[in-house]
Order: sequence, then C-alpha cells, then structure tokens
Amino acid sequence: MANVQKIVRTNAVLTYLASRGSATLREIAEHFGTPWQSALGLLWDASLVDVAGMPIPFDLQLPMRAEASPDSIVRLEDTGAGEVPPLPLGLDEAMVLVALIDQVLEVSAPGDSREALRDVRSKLSEAATNAGFGSAIWPEPEPPISSDTLGTVTRAVAERRMLTIGYHRAGPDLHEQVETVDLIPFGISTGTAPVLHAARELAGELTRRTYRLDRIGSAALGEQIPERTWNRARRVPLAEWTPTGQTVTLFVTRQGKWAAETLPGVTYTESDEMLVLSLPVASEEWLFSLLVQLGDTVVSVDPPEIADHMAKRATQLLKETS
Repeated sequence: MANVQKIVRTNAVLTYLASRGSATLREIAEHFGTPWQSALGLLWDASLVDVAGMPIPFDLQLPMRAEASPDSIVRLEDTGAGEVPPLPLGLDEAMVLVALIDQVLEVSAPGDSREALRDVRSKLSEAATNAGFGSAIWPEPEPPISSDTLGTVTRAVAERRMLTIGYHRAGPDLHEQVETVDLIPFGISTGTAPVLHAARELAGELTRRTYRLDRIGSAALGEQIPERTWNRARRVPLAEWTPTGQTVTLFVTRQGKWAAETLPGVTYTESDEMLVLSLPVASEEWLFSLLVQLGDTVVSVDPPEIADHMAKRATQLLKETS
C-alpha cells in the first residue's frame, strides 16, 4: 500500500504544479500538509521516470537535494516532445482499473490526492457510458470511517507520528467495548476490510498488529516518532498466527462458504448442498461472533455440548436485545 500511496501523492503534486507552472517547495508542502523534503523526494522520483518508446511531454526543473531549501522553486514545463498516445481499453480493463482505484479511494483522506483519483475514475466511467455500456460502472465507494478520522490516521502514517485510536471490538457476550490504544503506525493495506499496520508496546515489548479501519472510532495525533524508535519498531516481525484450541465442526449451507475461504486454520469439505467446516477455537467470544455472522446458514454445530452452550448464549442475547 505504501507504493500506491506514493504514486497517488506524486500524481497529485504533479497535477498541482501543472495548474501553476511553478511553485516553491514551501508552497507545495503547505498545500499538501507534508514536509518539503518529502515533496522534493516525490518530484525527483517522478523526474527519473522513463517509458520505453514514449516521449515524455513535460520537463521537471528541480534543485539538487543537497542545495534545496523551502524557498527553492520547482517548475513543470511542456517540452513539446509530442502527445502521449491514447490508451484504448476494453470494458473489462476499465472495470479492473476502476476497482483498483476504488480500493485506494476507500483509504484516501479528502484532499488533492483523493480528488485526482476521483477525476480519473470519473473519466473512466464517462468513457464506458459513452461507449454504450450504460451503468456498467458502479457507484463510488464510501470511506470505512469518518473523513476526519481517516485524515488523522493517514497523516500519522505519512508524518511518522504517534497515533492514539479508540478501537471497537466485541466484549463479553458480544457487547461492544472500546479500547484506547497508542500506536506507531506504518501503513494502510486495502482490501475487503482495509487495515492499519502498526506497532504497540505491551509489557515493555514492541509487538506488531493490524487494526481494521472500520473499527477505529476516533484518532488523535501524537508526538513525532524518533527515527531510531521508528526503525526499531519496523523491524519487529508480525506475530504469526498458529491454530490452537478445541476443534469445532460447523455444518453450513453454501451461502456460508465465505467463512471457509477467509478464516485462518479452516479445513472443509463440500457437497452439492452442504459444507462441513472444521476449525480450531480458542475463544468462546470469537466462536459466538462467527455464528452470529453466519446466521441461518448454520445447520448444526459439533460437539453437542458446544452447540448447546452457544444456543443458550444466543437465547440470552435475544432476550436482552428484545
């Protein structure tokens, strides 16, 4: 995800420069809320891009890094080297591109980078409509958390600052509880459920964890992370998950196949109408949460004593909620 974010940010900076022709590094830094050194690094990387067989129609004039200052001027000029050739796309290719853009849009805070992505997406959608494919392109996705919270999280990652979040998780009997967590954030991964990668200190030791964005209810920026601390935290390996606990067997309809395909440690067999899932369970709360998500796709649970216990918990939960 870090590389995707870099590409999006670079595109936004180049778009900004193209609209002005020139700007100081200070102006770019203030516009995008990033250190001027970071802006210069993005522009230098962009200036080194070379596409075989394609003339580069622009020229970036940049100061040398060792001589640069916030007041250094950078320019983007048309070289007259020729136009970039058109890129014909089929509907399937356009849909793949839109799907990829949507994954990044979900984790992009409001700002120039997000608007640049939306502009490209809009052009692809308009082109598909003009080609006679009507509403083949789906609506733009909504961010998994509030814009302000997402902006704080992405800023903490970009600026290497401590981050305090209110993280929502299931407590006893699936009642929601919120845990306040202080983190060293590294990056964000896209996907079905985008996650924040971070390290936290537990019992005097650093551990690496992932936190689902849609469960982050609040976020606050902290102090700048010293380079040495950040590097040390980055070297901490992500804890490997190993299946432990009692083996439980779930008999579910085919609508519950998502559990077989996404849960770690699951083995399963399937027939025309039924799937038999076998999985290790170390947490009663986790199993109860899974059964609630599977809902009426669950036909039966084995062993019987666990099935009976889960049924009693579900009955109690139903009484409380009604």
